[in-house]
Amino acid sequence: MGRFTMDQADHYGGQGGAGFFKIVNDGETARVRFLYGGIEDVEGCAVHQVKINDKYRYVNCLRDYNEPKDACPFCREGMPQQAKLFIPLYNVDEDKIQIWDRGKKFFAKISSICSHYPNVVSQVFEVERHGKAGEQTTTYELFPVGQPDDKTLQDFELPDIFDGAVMDKSVNDMEYYLENGQFPPTGDADEAPAPRRATRDEMPVRRRTPANGGRDSF
Repeated sequence: MGRFTMDQADHYGGQGGAGFFKIVNDGETARVRFLYGGIEDVEGCAVHQVKINDKYRYVNCLRDYNEPKDACPFCREGMPQQAKLFIPLYNVDEDKIQIWDRGKKFFAKISSICSHYPNVVSQVFEVERHGKAGEQTTTYELFPVGQPDDKTLQDFELPDIFDGAVMDKSVNDMEYYLENGQFPPTGDADEAPAPRRATRDEMPVRRRTPANGGRDSF
């Protein structure tokens, strides 16, 4: 639930912030391989952003775009939904597998790359940032470096976005968060109970259900 293809991207909410792969200065570049075979490997993910202690984390949205908001407690309570691309890549300069957090509009760039390279991972790209740190109008240009080689996806260990970038929570977990301002403890240090109860400003407002059981929907 919450994953979508390029054709479904417009059915999901806005875009969001940063990720594990970053280039932060205007004109800065990095060489990467996108860990895709083709456009069929590219998936978006609909998420919500929540605060856990002093950190903001993404949580997987539990509903598809054509389902009622009741399918996801966070949607039901009016928490903003973000449509994201968590792009797996190999950072050539740092010799690391990373995830690049991008908004759904980046689908167009990825689609263009896939149309020119039948095996995307075989091509190294230089990513160049245009925009100072913090600028909302920042863009990124992608330039091929050299010629495609014989690399395939089997040469890399693909990251799982639900093993770090996005938290995968159940309906009961979300209901618990709405009541308590935190998720039930799981042993994850980021999810350990805070030393104080979340303030009203930090917690989503839980609306009372009308007597007739009505809910908001698209």
